[in-house]
Amino acid sequence: MELALCRLPLEKPVLLGSVRIESRDYVCLRVVTNAGVEGFSIGYRSGSNLFEAVQMIAPRLIGRDPLMRQAFNLEFEASHIPARAGYVRALSLIDVALWDIAAKAAGIPLYVLLGGLRTEVPAMPVVGFSYAERAIAEIEDEIERHCGNDETLLKVMIKGPDVAANTRYIRALASRFAGKANLAVETHWSWRSISEALETCRRIDDCNLAFIEDPFLPQQWRLAGELRAKLKTPVAVGEDVLDPYGFLDLVQNVDVLRVDATGSGGVMAAMNAIALAAAHGRRVLPHVFPYLHLHIACAQNAVMAVEYIPEHTGTDPIRKLLTEFPTIKRGKFQVSDQPGAGCALQWTAVREHAESACAFE
Repeated sequence: MELALCRLPLEKPVLLGSVRIESRDYVCLRVVTNAGVEGFSIGYRSGSNLFEAVQMIAPRLIGRDPLMRQAFNLEFEASHIPARAGYVRALSLIDVALWDIAAKAAGIPLYVLLGGLRTEVPAMPVVGFSYAERAIAEIEDEIERHCGNDETLLKVMIKGPDVAANTRYIRALASRFAGKANLAVETHWSWRSISEALETCRRIDDCNLAFIEDPFLPQQWRLAGELRAKLKTPVAVGEDVLDPYGFLDLVQNVDVLRVDATGSGGVMAAMNAIALAAAHGRRVLPHVFPYLHLHIACAQNAVMAVEYIPEHTGTDPIRKLLTEFPTIKRGKFQVSDQPGAGCALQWTAVREHAESACAFE
């Protein structure tokens, strides 16, 4: 097993709500079996102890059967109940790498291993980063570019506290692209009370938005449900939920469930969350990492689209670490038939960019 932390600087800082991001920190994992099969995974560090947590867990996998994923997951969960929140993301990366090995050992792509339903899924680009520092016309041009590629579901960000600016911005975009694009709005946990959220949400509730995402912290699912009851606009939450118990509470209080196999327990945890959403009549939207989540989406009908950050934004330089990226045709991601889970890390590039690294044998 090899583990690396890669910090890649951004072309220019990104503002996500009140958070300023000047680099993307990726934790990369490579697992090699005694048969020579390689499994890869990658996730955002996002200010967590993800690298250190994987570093602690990894030695315990040496000598074990990589196809017995669930046995390891349950064993580790039982022995680390008090520290579970800190290690779910680490277990997620390990689980994804082991699923990559399982699919390669079977000689089939992950979406086929998971059941196989379709081979393409609508792509949803995230655009308009740091809009407070950019003219609306510039962001309109960016959206127009994607509409020209038949990508008609797009997400933009707002900075929650500035009610007047948020309203002008979203209403201008909604008016400009009415009938041409369906816009979603990411708020980055900007509010802590219903009254705060409604100040902005009611002013844009007639804009025919696809959804408003993360109005509150994920554990504030009761507030999400209360807000949802007061709006016409769908509400989306979920990418930071840690376990099925959290999804069970949340799914009853949102319209669109966000899932992230790299942060909420791995591939099967994501599949279970999607099944739960489908049983409640909810749609699902995975959180970025399209090369992995595309495979899950191609095995689950409840997934409405696969989110990604376009390369031209300069805000997610992950392609520097990958050997390939999924193709978009007619506005839809095309899944690869190559065996594995889609996370084809170029390990020589990972080593070149590694700020910290370690290996276990």
